[in-house]
Amino acid sequence: MRVVGLLALGVALAVAPARADDVRPVQVHIREREPDNFLVQWLVPKVLPIQAMPSPVLPAHCRPEGERVVLDRPGAWLNRQAYRCSGGLYGHALSISYPISNPGLTTVLRLDLLSGERFAHALSPTEDSWRVPEEDVGAFESWLRGARSAVVVGSSHVAGHWVHIAFILALVLLGGTAAGPIRLITAFAAGQVAAVAVTTALGRQFDPTIAEICVAIAVVLLARESLRPAPERRRVTGLAAGAGLFHGLALAGLLTAATGFGEAAPWWSLLVLVLGMDAALLVLAAVVQGVERLVSRRWPTNRPRRAITYVVGATAVTAVLTLAFNEPAASTTAAAPSARLPGMAATSSMGAQASRRLAPQAPSSPIQSYLAVEPFEVRHEVLLRVQDLADEVGARPAGSHLEIAAQEGVARRVAEYVGAHSILEIDGEIASGIVDRVSFMAVDAQGVLPRQTPVRESLEEAFVGVTVVYLTQGVPDEVTLRWDVLADGAQPIPTTVIDPESSRSTTLTTEQPVLRWENELLEDPVPTVTAVAVEPPALPVPLLSLPLLALAVVLAASAARDGRRTKAFAAMRVALALALAVATFAQVAIALPASVARATSVDQARRILASVLPNVYRAFEFRDEGMAYDRLAVAVTGETLTEVYLEHRRSLELEERGGARARVDAVEVQDVRNVRPREDGGFDAEASWTVGGSVTHFGHRHFRQNRYNTRVALVPVDGNWKIRSIEILEQERVR
Repeated sequence: MRVVGLLALGVALAVAPARADDVRPVQVHIREREPDNFLVQWLVPKVLPIQAMPSPVLPAHCRPEGERVVLDRPGAWLNRQAYRCSGGLYGHALSISYPISNPGLTTVLRLDLLSGERFAHALSPTEDSWRVPEEDVGAFESWLRGARSAVVVGSSHVAGHWVHIAFILALVLLGGTAAGPIRLITAFAAGQVAAVAVTTALGRQFDPTIAEICVAIAVVLLARESLRPAPERRRVTGLAAGAGLFHGLALAGLLTAATGFGEAAPWWSLLVLVLGMDAALLVLAAVVQGVERLVSRRWPTNRPRRAITYVVGATAVTAVLTLAFNEPAASTTAAAPSARLPGMAATSSMGAQASRRLAPQAPSSPIQSYLAVEPFEVRHEVLLRVQDLADEVGARPAGSHLEIAAQEGVARRVAEYVGAHSILEIDGEIASGIVDRVSFMAVDAQGVLPRQTPVRESLEEAFVGVTVVYLTQGVPDEVTLRWDVLADGAQPIPTTVIDPESSRSTTLTTEQPVLRWENELLEDPVPTVTAVAVEPPALPVPLLSLPLLALAVVLAASAARDGRRTKAFAAMRVALALALAVATFAQVAIALPASVARATSVDQARRILASVLPNVYRAFEFRDEGMAYDRLAVAVTGETLTEVYLEHRRSLELEERGGARARVDAVEVQDVRNVRPREDGGFDAEASWTVGGSVTHFGHRHFRQNRYNTRVALVPVDGNWKIRSIEILEQERVR
């Protein structure tokens, strides 16, 4: 059926039926302040001593700037460190490192970029890292970047492997005019192109080690031929083409390891890879041939040439033996992808140590007070022992038990007692609260949960939980709590105040009857809802590549004439490779009419959904119904807006009895597939995402994460992307 209550996480987290209470996760917030300049801030709960405090791990190209700052905050360690990351963080991995071991903590990673994109990921205790998605640059720009990567990988592979250097020397040693090595390099490239056709047709790749062995064998054979007189040399062109054929059978593996195209590298990227190798071979061969001519002028005999030939042959033989008998590196196996689903957490080896409560236990206290300061509300949760207040609230039964029929009246009088004797001031004014929930509670060493169904309560073990909500505008600057029952001889009241960044416990006594909280939050927790604009299509024009492409055209025309065909054709390939190598530099974008826009790609669909979806969850964090409705309208179309809103409100009314609302920490779109264009300019797709959030109630904080598999439709409305419909196909609790 069509499910419009997509915020089911808020419901699931509100109920919080699990007995184990997850500790507050490690919060890592990375914010780009200037291009390539990032401020990293991470909050670590004090269940870990400072010696065991983890640190985020940024990519190797990131360098710290300035000193790391560690602040001692109530209930948590706050860390700050600036980084300079040349090239940014798109496409790079982020992780968390523990000096000793992870005691079962979840890590919530948040990344805010200057481009306006925001990413979030809940890193489970068993996940090593998370990779930031690649930058959304459009299909053509993405092709240019892929082509540039392939050219760079190809040229680097040739220049960085000694087997290929030996191959170049063998080609030059075959001597003669400059056209000789060029023809052999062309034959090598032709063999690789034929191999690309074979691997594309077969849909598989071959072992790179075998390919390199074949090249080394070809070097030995070419070196042997170079020792013969020129008229007696045979099959040298065939040897070069054969070496290219066998080497080309493993190009897909080379490209997969270096660029992230995945196991099925597109055929065009393999051809561009061949072009990069071809250009590097031509340039290096020209350099080596120039050096060889200088040496020949200095030593006109053939002795240096013969000596170099033997060195090249011996080098190739050594390469064959080394490649044939060396075992593959252990990292090849270690790099295999995990079979675990993203976000699925295994059981922590630390067991119960990964479960903590934010407030100390005080089972013998008549009154326990918990104050939660959150955006748009201050929540006062009170746990009361009925036996200690039985006479004051008229709850003393005739026997030792409270019968079910009497419990409703007892609960009502306990709530009246809390309202009469607790005074809450917000920003200097006495606040008027709303009694949100009153119920008998099940209390044990593992947690506090409301009774789902009434039971006959023992007076000695009966507890009533009262939740009073005080609505606010945003987050207040100061909150004070006072109990007027703390007269001489009264029992102290254990009290805990919890805000989005920390928690603090104290005991209210006759001498110290007031709890005061001041807003010292480093970040404003009020959610922001921002429309996601439909970006007009644009065509990037690579300015540096244009003259090189023009040169390649001129050289291609020259190659068609007799006499200069070989050299001109070689120079054209080098110019074309250079044009692709510099294609991503010095670009200018040309706006295109909307009518020529192409269909939304999978990557574009994922990014659009990842930007729109968090707005929906943030909208329901607003307590005022009008504000929540208005914020929701930014992300949902009018056709489904009312339905989504009312369905979510009904769900909360039915199932939120057991706790507070969830505050969503991370919304991550993990997968988008089967993207289909719509006639109205939008698209339909199947998508999977996870939602992680925290619930705080009665001194406990629970972190929960759900995963949804959905069918979703997004459409452009007044220049902004909005969700038109969502159908939840499957959902599961991740943790």
